[in-house]
Amino acid sequence: MRLFLASEDLSEHPDELLRLANGGRKMLVITNARDYYPLEKRIAKIGEKLDNFRDAGFEIEELDLRDYFGREEELKAIVDERRPDIIFSIGGNVFLLRTAMQLSGMDKIIWDGVETDRFVYGGYSAGSMVTTKNLRYYGHAHLVPERVPEIYGVDAVMDGLGLIDEYIVPHADVEKWVETTKMYADKIESDGNQAVLLNQSSVFVVNGDNKQLLA
Repeated sequence: MRLFLASEDLSEHPDELLRLANGGRKMLVITNARDYYPLEKRIAKIGEKLDNFRDAGFEIEELDLRDYFGREEELKAIVDERRPDIIFSIGGNVFLLRTAMQLSGMDKIIWDGVETDRFVYGGYSAGSMVTTKNLRYYGHAHLVPERVPEIYGVDAVMDGLGLIDEYIVPHADVEKWVETTKMYADKIESDGNQAVLLNQSSVFVVNGDNKQLLA
């Protein structure tokens, strides 16, 4: 299993992602954590993120999972055809992202792909938080599970992908998120779990049995 879990974009370690992908640059980017944005803002903000990845040297294709809700086999065929080196999820609302993964079958594709080492799974912010076991520790302001039925018409999926035992807490060095990240970490650790606090420049990397926090 190969994972690249960041706080913002590719952090300060795009070369580490490239190394994890064995030099491969083909990236499918899941954008559904931003489905709470109005359409024009969504297009603009996601465009900025995709440009950042292109500028880092990756070959990008956006993947909007809403196009595949209830069409799991079609999505699987698309991923098999593209043969990505990396599947990467951007940040936003982790509950929207996780629910979109289940409605489209992308969660199964990710589980199978990382287990068989076919691609790297990467993400930042919500895209990294979703890899944990349970999402009940998260949620603040408008990034709450209640947005899911408003937008998708179904209840939010509250279990994470369960790829790691640790719980990712991004944006730990951003002044406006200090109280939120402390709240997350306190709740996580009070239940005996390990919180991994990520600064904007850091990344949590999993490569087989090896786990490393890069500053």
